[in-house]
Amino acid sequence: MALRTFVRVSGINNLSDARYCAGMEVDELGFNINADHENYTDPQKFKELAEWVSGVEFIGEITSDNPDLKKLVADYQLDGLQVAEIALIDDAINTGLKVSFVANDIVEAKNAWDASGNKLDAVVLNNSNISNNELKELSLELPLVLTEGFDESNLEELLNETQPKGIALTGGDEIRPGYKDFDELADILELLEIDDLA
Repeated sequence: MALRTFVRVSGINNLSDARYCAGMEVDELGFNINADHENYTDPQKFKELAEWVSGVEFIGEITSDNPDLKKLVADYQLDGLQVAEIALIDDAINTGLKVSFVANDIVEAKNAWDASGNKLDAVVLNNSNISNNELKELSLELPLVLTEGFDESNLEELLNETQPKGIALTGGDEIRPGYKDFDELADILELLEIDDLA
C-alpha cells in the first residue's frame, strides 16, 4: 500500500496517531517542540513515540518567533523543521535539517520561498480562499503543500487540478490512552491509497 501524494500529519501528540499514520504510510509526522505551546511534545515523549514507528520522517514544528533553533532541536532526532516566521528560515536551514514554511497567503508563500533561496522542502499553505488556478500556478513555482479546503468529496479533483507536492493533515487528542477516533483522518488517507484510485 502507498499513498498517491505526499502527506504530512501535523500536531502528533500520542502513540495512536503516530502508529496509525505510519501504518498508512504517510511521509512525515509533525511534533510541536515549543515548550510554551499547548500541544508541546517534550523530548522524552518524542523519543517514546518515535521508537514505536518506522518508515516516516519526523518534523519539529516551531511556533514561537524567536527560538534558539540549534538548542531547541538538540534533544530531538528530527529529519526536518517547520517554521512560520520568515526571519527563522536561515537559522532553520543552518541546522542542516530540511525546512518547510507555513504561509498564510500566496504573497507570504512566495516571500518565504525567495528568502530561502529556493531551498525550502515545502511551503505549507492555508489554501481555503485561493482558487485552483492560482494554486496550480503556485505549484509550478514551489513545493506546495495544501492544508485546507478539501475533504474526501473533493480531494481527488483538487489534487488533479492543482498538482501540489502534497497535503498536510492534523492529528488530534486521544479520547483516552490507547483509544482514538480516526474517522476524519481515515477518510482522507483511505482515499489516497493507490489501490483505491486504480
